[in-house]
Amino acid sequence: MQTITHVFIAGSREATAQMLDYARRAVRRAHERGYTIVVGDNPRGVDRAVVNECRRLKTPVIVAGAGNFPRNSGCRHGSYVKVHRDTYRGASGYLLNRYTVRDRWLADTAQVGLFIWNGTSPGTKAGYDYMHGRGKDAHLINFGAEVKA
Repeated sequence: MQTITHVFIAGSREATAQMLDYARRAVRRAHERGYTIVVGDNPRGVDRAVVNECRRLKTPVIVAGAGNFPRNSGCRHGSYVKVHRDTYRGASGYLLNRYTVRDRWLADTAQVGLFIWNGTSPGTKAGYDYMHGRGKDAHLINFGAEVKA
């Protein structure tokens, strides 16, 4: 029986050309290893670059979002998952932001996470912290300011 490795690639919406190139290279490396990419549906930044590269290479991909269809058009050869907002709740039972829920689902689906961070995006850092906190293999690649401990 063959095990499928899912790699969550996430990153900042406000991404530099260097960050987007890094994301595309990460997709190519995952594709060469036969991994499946899991990614959000943001129409800007790293998510968009990852989806476009998956499309180009026909890399196995799962795009996830909060709506009925992917905002970045997804991949015809892949699949799209609508993550319902009530999938995760805060400690006191309140509903979390729909994109926080989507990112948690992606992190829980993947075995490995690659977070391409501009140094300021709170969502990318929160996704990394969540996946790392779950004891998973998560990597924060900081293209921005020095991380404050």
